[in-house]
Amino acid sequence: MKIRISAATPDNLNRDTLILGFFSDERPPRGYCGLVDWRLNGVISTEMAGGRISGDYLEKLLYAFPKRIRISRMLLFGMGPLSELTCDRLYRAGYEMARTVSGIRANDLALPMPAAGRGPLKLPKMAEATITGLFDGFSCKPEELSSIHLEIPAKTNEVDEIRTGFDLFRQRIGAEKCEIDLTTME
Repeated sequence: MKIRISAATPDNLNRDTLILGFFSDERPPRGYCGLVDWRLNGVISTEMAGGRISGDYLEKLLYAFPKRIRISRMLLFGMGPLSELTCDRLYRAGYEMARTVSGIRANDLALPMPAAGRGPLKLPKMAEATITGLFDGFSCKPEELSSIHLEIPAKTNEVDEIRTGFDLFRQRIGAEKCEIDLTTME
């Protein structure tokens, strides 16, 4: 598994699959999901307003070939209410994201940290929980783990906190199991 932190905006993100966590009590979506929603002319908020998606915990929607951003597919992943976000929920969501992505045979991924900069949790713990869940989910098929390329788009002021979360993750799994590029791409 190769992980990289980047400063990629939705306009310059160039990955096969974008995974977006969205919350049932944020309408319209905020954070990176809100930026993608805006770039896609409100497709996510329109689906929420129409009652077709809700953001309920572990709800999934795969959206193929979104125009206006350079990705092949977008996986929307319900995170439930932001006020109920816990490290356990992030871990379980990360685990289910990995299983879902494995099922659609995607290995070139982008995943902004859900709720970065807002919500009840500190970003290092959020990053550790999410990445640990992803890693454990992908470890169910160890032959796929080495082919996973994961980009974490983040704001410049969030990079150090995400790095701290990666250090916690590394301590948990051992550095040899995961190649991590902690240099921020511009």
